[in-house]
Amino acid sequence: MTCRNEVKIRDTTTGKEVKLVPEKMWVLAPRGRKGVKIGLFKSPETGKYFRAKLPDDYEC
Repeated sequence: MTCRNEVKIRDTTTGKEVKLVPEKMWVLAPRGRKGVKIGLFKSPETGKYFRAKLPDDYEC
């Protein structure tokens, strides 16, 4: 599922804060616990993919 809402995150490939839309989102959760939302992003400067934690209230 493609997301459309922008998120302000730190680009781990360049170290800058940017507003990007995650290409993919999923939840990592151990059994019986609250999960953490992870997003897959593509750096606009380098073109490399990286993962970053999304806010808990983020919706696609």
